[in-house]
Amino acid sequence: MLLTILTNCCFMLIKIKSPVLSGILELIFMVIYTLDVLVKVVSRGFCLGRFTFLRDPWNWLDLLILTTGCVTKFVDLAKFSVLITIPRVLKIFTVIPGMKKTVEALLQLVKRLADVIILMAFCLSILAMIGLQLFMGNLRQKCIIWPPPLMENITAGYHDNMTWSGDFDFHSYINDPVNHYHMPGHLDALLCGNSSDSGMCPEGTVCLRDGRNPTYGYTNFDSFGWSLLSVIRLMTHDFWENLLQLVVRATGKSYATVFVVIFFPGCFFVVSLILAVVAMAMAEREEAGAAEAKQKEEEFRRIVEVLKEKEEEEEQASSRAELPEKRDSPQKKNSAAESQSNEQEQDAVKGEPSRCSFIHVFLQGDCCGCWRWIKQRCYTFIMNPCFDLGIVLCLVLNTVFMAMEHYPMTPSMEEHLSISELVFTFIFTAEMILKLVALGCSGYFKVSWHIFDFILVVGSLLELGLSDVEGFTVKFRTLRVVRLARWWPSFHMFLKMIQSSVGNVALVLLFLLFLSVVVGMQLFQRDYKDQVCRIAMDCELPRWHMHDFFHTLMVIFRVLCGEWVEILWDCMEVSGQATCLVFFMTVMVIGHLLVLVLFLNLLIKSFSLEKLSSPEEKGRNNLQTAITKSSTWILDHIWTFQGKKNHVDPDHKAADKDNRKEYVALDFVTSDQPAVNGNHDNHDRAPVAEAEVEFNSPESEEEKEQRSEKLQDEENLKENTPEDCCWESCCCPFQSVDTSQGPLRIWSNFRRACLLIVQHKLFEGFIVFIILLSSTALVFEDIHLQSRPVLQKVLDTADLVFSFLFLVEMLLKWIAFGFKKYFSSFWCWLDFLILDVSLVSLLLSWMGFNTQYLRTLRTLRVPSRFQGMKVVLKVLVVTVPAMLQVLLVVLTVWLIFAILGVNLFAGKFYYCFNETSEEYFLPAVVNNKTECYSLIESNMTEIRWKNTKFNFDSVASSYVALLLLAMSHSWYDIIYASMDSRKVEDQPVYETNLYMYLYFMCFITIGCYFTFSFFIRSFISALQQQRHKTGNHVFMTEQQHKFSTSMKTLFSEPNKDVQRPQNQCHARLFDVVTAPCFEIFMGMVICLNMVALMVETYEQSWEKEVVLYWFHFILLLIFLLEFFLKIIALRRHYFSSCTNIVDFVILIVCIAGLFVADLVEKYFVSPQLFAVLRLTRILWLLRLIRFSKGIRMLIVGFVMSLPALVNIGLLLFLLVFTFSVVGMFNFAYVRKEALINDLLNFETFGNSMLSMMMVTTSSAWDGLLFPIMNTPPDCDPLKEHPGSVVVGDCGSPVVGIIFFATYINLFFLLVLYLFSAVVLETFNTRSPEDPEDLKLLSDHHLQMFYKTWRKFDPDASQLIEYSELSDFCDALQDPLRIPKPNNIKLIQMDLPLLPGDQVHYVDVLQALTAQLFGKSGQSDALRARLEEKFFTNPSKVSQEPISSTLQRKQEEVAASVIQRAYRKHLLQDAGDKETSHPAGGGATGISGATSQ
Repeated sequence: MLLTILTNCCFMLIKIKSPVLSGILELIFMVIYTLDVLVKVVSRGFCLGRFTFLRDPWNWLDLLILTTGCVTKFVDLAKFSVLITIPRVLKIFTVIPGMKKTVEALLQLVKRLADVIILMAFCLSILAMIGLQLFMGNLRQKCIIWPPPLMENITAGYHDNMTWSGDFDFHSYINDPVNHYHMPGHLDALLCGNSSDSGMCPEGTVCLRDGRNPTYGYTNFDSFGWSLLSVIRLMTHDFWENLLQLVVRATGKSYATVFVVIFFPGCFFVVSLILAVVAMAMAEREEAGAAEAKQKEEEFRRIVEVLKEKEEEEEQASSRAELPEKRDSPQKKNSAAESQSNEQEQDAVKGEPSRCSFIHVFLQGDCCGCWRWIKQRCYTFIMNPCFDLGIVLCLVLNTVFMAMEHYPMTPSMEEHLSISELVFTFIFTAEMILKLVALGCSGYFKVSWHIFDFILVVGSLLELGLSDVEGFTVKFRTLRVVRLARWWPSFHMFLKMIQSSVGNVALVLLFLLFLSVVVGMQLFQRDYKDQVCRIAMDCELPRWHMHDFFHTLMVIFRVLCGEWVEILWDCMEVSGQATCLVFFMTVMVIGHLLVLVLFLNLLIKSFSLEKLSSPEEKGRNNLQTAITKSSTWILDHIWTFQGKKNHVDPDHKAADKDNRKEYVALDFVTSDQPAVNGNHDNHDRAPVAEAEVEFNSPESEEEKEQRSEKLQDEENLKENTPEDCCWESCCCPFQSVDTSQGPLRIWSNFRRACLLIVQHKLFEGFIVFIILLSSTALVFEDIHLQSRPVLQKVLDTADLVFSFLFLVEMLLKWIAFGFKKYFSSFWCWLDFLILDVSLVSLLLSWMGFNTQYLRTLRTLRVPSRFQGMKVVLKVLVVTVPAMLQVLLVVLTVWLIFAILGVNLFAGKFYYCFNETSEEYFLPAVVNNKTECYSLIESNMTEIRWKNTKFNFDSVASSYVALLLLAMSHSWYDIIYASMDSRKVEDQPVYETNLYMYLYFMCFITIGCYFTFSFFIRSFISALQQQRHKTGNHVFMTEQQHKFSTSMKTLFSEPNKDVQRPQNQCHARLFDVVTAPCFEIFMGMVICLNMVALMVETYEQSWEKEVVLYWFHFILLLIFLLEFFLKIIALRRHYFSSCTNIVDFVILIVCIAGLFVADLVEKYFVSPQLFAVLRLTRILWLLRLIRFSKGIRMLIVGFVMSLPALVNIGLLLFLLVFTFSVVGMFNFAYVRKEALINDLLNFETFGNSMLSMMMVTTSSAWDGLLFPIMNTPPDCDPLKEHPGSVVVGDCGSPVVGIIFFATYINLFFLLVLYLFSAVVLETFNTRSPEDPEDLKLLSDHHLQMFYKTWRKFDPDASQLIEYSELSDFCDALQDPLRIPKPNNIKLIQMDLPLLPGDQVHYVDVLQALTAQLFGKSGQSDALRARLEEKFFTNPSKVSQEPISSTLQRKQEEVAASVIQRAYRKHLLQDAGDKETSHPAGGGATGISGATSQ
């Protein structure tokens, strides 16, 4: 069946032109599928049994295949014929072993995501409505050419009425795309705005709102659907920088804060929670799998033990049976043994091959003694550790020589590299031959690394033999770098991770990829061909289309990489919106979920060190032994050369060092030794022994107070006494001078005064203010500073003042703390160095040098004054060294692709270009470099032979190109250049080398996905180690951790319930407003309010606006009525709940937004503010969260991580601020092209911040780097800038690459910290062993239970009547209350009944707790805690229960059945009056007993 499905899938990719052949093939497949169904039905039955055909949901695919196949025979489904393809491809899951279980596990994972999916839909809907209210219709504002030709008397303004003469149609004119102003190379018109900070129109144009939206009209916020699509685009970070540019250009730069404050945090909240829930589900699945494996192992162990016992019993039985045989004669035994030995010798002679046979010689290689002698010598040689060291050195040198290749190279360089390649090929071939001789073929090929070496050697020899063959591009030698993993444990682990990825989840992902390709081709193949003119000016298929298999594969792979929105626009333009949206959203959601599951599966498997560790990791391999011996030999010769014979063994030295550390530690702990530093003042020594004696001895209250006062005085003395100025080894003459008397006492008092000053909070606050002020001063040093002499003078003076204040601070700290303590702190060292740099910059500025770059170091002072930033920086310092080895592995993997890229594309990205017309020459006009230079020599100066900015001409440039591929979404130019490349120095041809896309697919899969997984694994390991060391959250301070814990307690404990009023009418109203049905009704009203906000659109009719207005008014009346009902029912307790306070505030805002909007809009502010205020009504939906425990726990986890997010967010802001200033100082005058324009540039701080904010998600930073990499003649080094002395608009490629690479990597690491903080806290919140989760019942609820019990048990007998239990449970308050009618629930509790039909309060409490939490260990622990805390005498009265509520109900039911049967019997025997009288008395007695 598997072969049939695979064959059918292959024919799906082939377009068969003959309908007869296509029909025959379809008939054959249908017959096979039908026979498969018939066999299953006949063998298992159809539907009645438990294991029949229809009881297995996987068999429904077979019925779907048959149904769709039969329908297509009679009905033409057109595009919906894809319904035939989907079940046939999915059927492969039922054939491959283990796939069904994997798919079922994934479906269970989707079920676990129900809470987060609901939360995600809620958050995205809110963000979409915010975008709808803020930006509705704004993206229609564009520059219109004005005035029109021959219509000079027309005047227009944005809000003015249009006046014209003649037959001029104004609306037709502004809607005509011909009259829109377009930037060169852009299909959409230039957007603009009417605010001061928005985009401006050039001269001859005016900004008007009309026409369609950008990108075929699909990028807008004009309705809820399009706004939601834009928000999803922001969440996936797909081409969002273009959306930000459009919004900023149309509304103003101030609205960029909406993205920073609302959109980005909201999307981060959703994505982080999805990641947390999927990670938890995968972890639980792995734990369940481990438990199941452990159980199976235990069962297997029991089976083995049983088998061993049976074998022992059989051996005992056989030994007992052999006892009579031992009495036989020994002659028979000897004869039998001889005959048996003869038979064995004959069999051995027949079965053993000849020692000189060809197979034995080929496999073992030990035919003769001479050959065995050679084999032994070769084995000794290859097993020497120095042999492995030599091979590793050869591999490293070979890698270095391969990395030296570049374009263009001199002939001598090419000759040297080719000779080196021959030498290394010979070395590795000789290595292979030596190992073959030493180990033999059988021993050699038993090792997987030897097989890999053999393939590389054979491939290298084949490459040398076919090097002159044109078109042969296979480069086996680049894979020699992989051989280093044999001696490199981290690299070996990385390869193991790739190997472990080959599993069922990866197969599901591959089948999804194939299914998406097939479905995409069948849905859109014809549309792309017929409607191509709608998306291409030349009516040729674009690079990204779905007309053939490979291009569709490229599209689907790009969607899985997160790039989907641009292809979606083209698809909707050629094939319609509904089909494309459903297809792309399905592929994106399911594909990203599978990619995330595969990623987490890799992480979980990689943490199994036993499976992934290489054999060399468990002990010292040959390479380590050789390095140790070599280093020892070198050290011995160095010591001998210096004349020192007593060389100490390093191991012995390490042991001595450990012993010395232990001795020092013991000395430090000992309290009775004299001071080491020679300081006679013992005020800084803690009296450990005396404190312990005083603690252990009993003491009175007065003694305790005296001792605490004494300790407090000692602590104050220690804090207010300065330490020594210098170190012990310092030769300071005042080191041993007594400062307690004489003139030096003044100096001591002065130091004490300085210490009091620097330790004061006001001093620290003043320094923090000065640091922030000095950092803020950097904002004003933009390109306009030189044209503002007053501001420049103020900044120069402020620079002097700041330097002086920091100098005074340093001197005060030197005097107060002393040099010893001051320079023992890293942050003091940092302040000292920054101050030195500031003083040097002042000196250089007075000498006429530019010192702007040095002033950017001021911002580094900020983290030292904020504890949250210091905590994050500490984690950064701790985790970065642990990941350096992983980074080295990643760079090595990238080196393989860089070398391969140089071999494939070096010198092939050049092209001949006309800079005047900005057109590429066709190959028919210019075929290569020679023809291009011939045109240049013919006085055509506008023609250039250019190279792309990002290329593979060397390993260094390859690294930059690969970094762009890995960390940017705009990598299309590199891919396009590679697919158009031909030969070196040839003019590119459109998609002539299409399959080079496979190189980039391999790099994205291996060089990005797997390396990212490996990096994250090391990152999580480092964080876990740091967390185990600290014991708390690694990104929080101690105070923040306490705040986080208190927030969890606050969210976990419900609000205090209001007591039910005594008045009957008041109580009924109270029951109404506190009933769940009332909350559900209000939730439905809130949902209707949300729907009313969703249906708003741009340019909606007047009737629709009126209907929506009155609908909002009616909803407002309902909310107002709810407020009055609640405040009457709850009285003063209404404002004791935070939820009610929020409802009240939202109600006031909504009333103001509905009635005062017109007045405020006319006289005060923009109506967009009140459009946002109306959205606050959606916050009422937060009340529905309490009905879902899963969503509540997710939000609690996120709230608990807020302090950590604030710390990391502050550091992120500082990073963006610092790099914005650095970018403003370095790239302010670069040429405006690519993404650098009038809004996105480095000319001012605001524009620089906006540009760096775009780079935060690794999006479009290549567009900013592109102009910075300009060098002459692409830029003008002599261009003058008005108002500035700076000349030229060229950039610095090296500085630009270092700038963006550093920023992206640091920001990437901090964003990882953000996600880790949320995920770790969510894990911590959902942990079942967390003791905080046992506090869901507050003390208030328990006191309420006790007070209610006292009303029914005034004598404190611990017992109440069973008949009163129903009233008692109804009198309780939530969450313990069970309202009437509650008889059935009380019976189900199965409460023990004591004599007299009484129940005990402990039994009632336990039953109510079990009713609330269920039967779990958590409930048991909670009940134990409640009893221990609130009940002083939990033991029951000395009576045993006589029954239970459930048993009593069963007895009553049984008695009633007996009564009915007996009465029926009495009615049948009514004629016998003598016997009926005693029977009736018996019945009465039974009835009376039952009623009792």
